[in-house]
Order: sequence, then structure tokens, then C-alpha cells
Amino acid sequence: MLITKRLWENNSELASLSLKTKFVQGIRNGNLPRNIFKEYLAQDYFFLESFAKAYGLAVSKSKDKSEIKSLSQLLVGVSDELILHETYAKEWEIDLSTNYIKPATKNYTDFLYDVSLKLSSVEIMFAMTPCMRLYSWIGKNLSDMIINNPYKEWILTYSDESFDNLAKSLEKIIDNYQEPYDINQANNLYKKAMELELDFFNAYSNF
Repeated sequence: MLITKRLWENNSELASLSLKTKFVQGIRNGNLPRNIFKEYLAQDYFFLESFAKAYGLAVSKSKDKSEIKSLSQLLVGVSDELILHETYAKEWEIDLSTNYIKPATKNYTDFLYDVSLKLSSVEIMFAMTPCMRLYSWIGKNLSDMIINNPYKEWILTYSDESFDNLAKSLEKIIDNYQEPYDINQANNLYKKAMELELDFFNAYSNF
């Protein structure tokens, strides 16, 4: 079994808990309060900025040319997602200039920053791929709930095959990685990222 598939299956319970959060179910049902979604979008912008920096550091630590190329393309994907969030911000009247980071977001961005600064390129990827795979999985789980849903665009973004392909691209780099790495460390990083995702969703489930 491919390492990324095994890591996903090892942490499938955490994925299910994220799907079941009041926040995600609020998006599914379209009854998530508008102010909660606006707050989430503003905080997710901080996370995406951190994600982009992590990709950059992974590129700088990579020794394989094809890996560098793939990671650089994924970095462009995050840049596009940042632009999408800026569009969302205008549509939802969110002032990103007055945005400040909140605890659940900071815990996640601090984790990514620490891993990116101290660990290898593949370890950075182990910390990043859970977010990509989780959002794609959640998007597909919500894809039947877009009719008359105010969060239709969010669901369409993450259920789309183009986003799934970004997740697959990152997983492919990991699965083809030739240098030795610690499988226990890989699982610890993957699990920690999944736990932080759950905490992030739970931070917007108090409504």
C-alpha cells in the first residue's frame, strides 16, 4: 500500500470527526451563520499564507529536479487559492487589512513554520498533505448539497477534480520519494496536522 494511502487510513477517524463538526455540517446544510463563515475565511487566509511559505521551504530543501518542479506548481496552486480567498473577501465584505490571527489558526501555522524550518522536504510534505486530502474528501462528501446553498462556491472549489489533482500531485511526490525517512515521524506529522485541522473546524462550531 502506498504510504500516503496508509497514512490517510491510519487517520480516517480524525477525518470523520472533521466532517461531523458543526462547522462543516453547517456548510453542508447551508445554515452556517454568515458571520462564522466570514471569520473562518479571514483566518484561513493566514493559513494559506503559511502553506505557501511551507511549499517554498520544501522547494529550497529538495534535491530532486522533478520534485522541485512539482512543488513549484503546487505553490502556484496555493497562490491561486489566495486570490480566490481575496475574491471571497470582497464578496463577503471581509476587511483582510484588519485581520488578526486567532489561537486555533496560530497553533496550525506555528506547527507548519516549525516543521518547515527544522525538518526535511519530505517531512514538510507529510505535514502538508493532510490538509489537501482532507479538504478534497470533505468537498466530495458535500458535493450533493449545492442547490440553493449559500456556500455552493466553497463546496464546488474543494469537490472539484482540479483540487483533488493538487492533492494527488503532493501525494505522488511523497509516494515516489527515494531517500529514507522515519515512518513513525511521518505518521506523527500527518496525525498532528489532522488534529490541528479538527481543532480549526471546531473553532467555528460554536453557534
